[in-house]
Formats: sequence, C-alpha cells, structure tokens
Amino acid sequence: MNLKIEKVPVVLNGVVRNLVFDLNAHYELSKKYITLQKLVDEIQRKSVDSVPEILQCGFAHEEEIPLIELGLLVDVSNIDYLTLQTIQALMYSLPDSNKFTENQIPKPTTDEDTGWDWDWLYYMGTVLLNMSEAVFWRSSPRKLFALWAVHKKYNGLETGNDQEVSRATEAWLDQYI
Repeated sequence: MNLKIEKVPVVLNGVVRNLVFDLNAHYELSKKYITLQKLVDEIQRKSVDSVPEILQCGFAHEEEIPLIELGLLVDVSNIDYLTLQTIQALMYSLPDSNKFTENQIPKPTTDEDTGWDWDWLYYMGTVLLNMSEAVFWRSSPRKLFALWAVHKKYNGLETGNDQEVSRATEAWLDQYI
C-alpha cells in the first residue's frame, strides 16, 4: 500500500509543476462536475476551456496559478499531453480499484448521479482517524480510504462480522472498567 502522494510532473511553457489531486482538489472539482465519471468525461473531451480549470485545482497544492495564465498555456498543441498527465494524476489519487470491497466504497454505476458524501469523508478523516483539518484536505482519497480500511481492520469494525465488532467493543470497555 502506497500512502505517499504521487506527483505527476507537467511541463508548461518550460516550467515543471506537479499535478496532485488531493481531497481539496477533488472537493473543488466536485462542485462543478458532481461525480468522478463526469470529471473524467470532461477531461477526455480535451476541451481547452475546461482543462485549465482542472489543472488549476491539481496545481493548488503548490501554488495558486491564475486561470487566465493557465488558459494561455493550454492549446491544441499540448492538449493530448495535458489530458494524459491529468488522467494519470487522477488515477494516482483514487483508491485502488481492487480494494473497493475492502474499503466499502461502492463502485459507482453508470446511472448513478451522486458524488462523494463529503460530510461523511470529513467526519471519517477528522473525527474517526483524528486527522487535523489541514492534513485531511491535503490527503489523497487513496490515502484516506487506505487508512480507513486499516482502522476498521485494527478496531474490528469490518462489516459482515458482527461478533468481532461486539468482541472488540467488549474488549475496549474491559480496559476502562
């Protein structure tokens, strides 16, 4: 399990920047695109209008780059390259598709039109996993869900195993009573 955020280098006008889609970037993008599928569809459209906005969210962890500046750097000559790098950075940020069941992340269906439950994710990260707000927003979804899976396993909270949850709760109570 790789919990380190993987940065994807992007060269724009001779300057190398690192593209990262942390939870902050995903939250900002979810305001406009609602679901990951709609975001991916928009990236694959290779629109010189939307790619700068998506890049701006992905570069925000390093620096705030004005949208106008990014708009001038994105054109038909580099749109294929930027699309490829953006998809790669997005894939690095998302939970491993083989672990959807382990992390209890329902696989989205094509007709599903809902995004992530941000209230639950924030609660999970800051309350249950005891992350500071800054650490939460700078974590990738991959890291958050990997930590959640370990937390559930360590604390006996895996679903389908009510006896283990019950025993874990009793053991925890025994320590303090």
